Amino acid sequence: MPFLYSFTSPDEAQLQRRRRLLDVYGQSAQLSALIPLLVFQLPLLVRILNGRFLSTWSRYPHKEHASPVVSRFGEQYADPGKSETRRWGRFPWLLDQQVAQGWGTWTVLLTATLWTAWLFVLAIKDTGNDYLHLTKRFGIIGASQLPLHYLLALKSWSPICYLTRLSHEDLNPYHRALGRILLLFFSLHASFYLNFYIQKSLLLKRIQDQDVILGLLAIASFLILGTTALARIREKSYFLFFTIHVLTSICVLPILYFHVSHIRPYILESAAIYILLILQRNISQSRIPNVIITELSGTSNLVSITIPLTPAFRKRSFYPGQHLYLSLPSNSLTAPQEKLRLNPFTIANLPHKDNHIHLVFRALRGTTRILRNVVRESSSGEVTTPLLIEGPYGAAARFPNLLEFDKVLFVAGGVGATFTLPIYRDLMDRGFETTRVKFVWSVARLEDTQWARQYLGDGCWIHVTASSRKVNRSSPQPPKRKEQWSAGVGDEAMELQERSRLMEDVDGSASVAAADDISASAGENCSPGISLLHGRPDLSHIVSQIFSPDSGSDQAASAKVAILVCGPAGMGAALRREVSRYVKEGKVEVWWHNEEFGW
Repeated sequence: MPFLYSFTSPDEAQLQRRRRLLDVYGQSAQLSALIPLLVFQLPLLVRILNGRFLSTWSRYPHKEHASPVVSRFGEQYADPGKSETRRWGRFPWLLDQQVAQGWGTWTVLLTATLWTAWLFVLAIKDTGNDYLHLTKRFGIIGASQLPLHYLLALKSWSPICYLTRLSHEDLNPYHRALGRILLLFFSLHASFYLNFYIQKSLLLKRIQDQDVILGLLAIASFLILGTTALARIREKSYFLFFTIHVLTSICVLPILYFHVSHIRPYILESAAIYILLILQRNISQSRIPNVIITELSGTSNLVSITIPLTPAFRKRSFYPGQHLYLSLPSNSLTAPQEKLRLNPFTIANLPHKDNHIHLVFRALRGTTRILRNVVRESSSGEVTTPLLIEGPYGAAARFPNLLEFDKVLFVAGGVGATFTLPIYRDLMDRGFETTRVKFVWSVARLEDTQWARQYLGDGCWIHVTASSRKVNRSSPQPPKRKEQWSAGVGDEAMELQERSRLMEDVDGSASVAAADDISASAGENCSPGISLLHGRPDLSHIVSQIFSPDSGSDQAASAKVAILVCGPAGMGAALRREVSRYVKEGKVEVWWHNEEFGW
């Protein structure tokens, strides 16, 4: 029992005051979430007051981005003499580093810590020495955060996305962090009550009452949610995590509704948001009848999906780098697992330009393996089937205008090129100079690039890490040091995790082959200007080239660089370490995006 609290016997007036304070502080905890949302509007207000709103909007049409996983450094570097300003500009880059796998960035952790501290202040204030008041306060403040928690799960139609100019993918780490805060407050509420019943010898009597039974069911539900959300559990079976997460999120609401009457407004709000979530996902999906699924021969379990653009889909806005969710129609003869929309599938092309949607993924486990098995049931290696398509989603809709940067670097590992390639194509189509872009793609086998080589050109480098084909070694590159790429969590619902496939370095040297060698070894035509290297990319050398001035040019070292990476978690971490050396010098402006799909 807390040292400063005791079991009191309040009279009727004190009970009424306690009830009033519980309602007031519960509402305060909920409404205080508006404060950080209003803070996000301050930069917009400043631009309006300074008369810059119109020029800024026209400069970045429909693509304003303020992602917590994206580091941006802007006007603070205008004056090179302001060293203190440059040091402050490096601070956001440090905050955007990952704390640990599944825990988000330091920005998320700091925000969650401050929010938890604020909620603790609201939980303790004006409780006096009343133990039960403190116990009840933990419960009602936890309940007051439920609507916000469900609101953060919305993929679209989200007022939070609109107010913060962040995508669902940017807000998802905050959804996870708030879930942990909810578990903390509800656990304190339950443990404090159990302690009270034990101390007062009331446990055997009260445990038979409906409110206590429902309360124990609720805390058990939250503990199950928290446990199954652990990275180890999700890695073993993402389907198990997803199913439990969805079902428990639904079932816990009526349990809490009938637990006590005082939290019912928050439960009804959460239920309304959940219904909105279901409506949004069903309205956002379309049934496409003639979807072609093909297993790419000669590759390491790559599967291609071609989706025709129906009239309804033509009206949608597609941004390069977005993704879709797929499921098999309910009238198909499939198990329930096969109908769930678990995997995010990145759109690997430019739909409106190519007149279709192209998806490429590696069949591992879960939904990807199910779709691969659908193809293998056909003797032709290709099958036409109806699919339910939901989307598009993704932070790419809020990216800045890449034409504004001095140089752009794309780094992809395996099927991570499905994210970087459309953005590269769009950039080239808009007239970006090939000398200012570098596209690096690391694959296990050269055959794994067959679906994309027609779109590659100058400035593209393919690194083959474990191919059995011999590569021309007539043009050696500078010796490269071995990058420590640690494999990340391999969720069965993540098509981006290549695991150890890209970690197998054939030898420590890299070499270049001409585009003709690529054509000869792969048996297909490819664009001139592509370079082929054997072994993993030397990220240190690549980054130094990007930040160095062009050969024979009067231009100073590149001061404004966009870097987009998609691949194994270790690849992104290694690349970020190399970029950090230049950011810490305070002489460059870096826009960074590491595409990762989380739960």
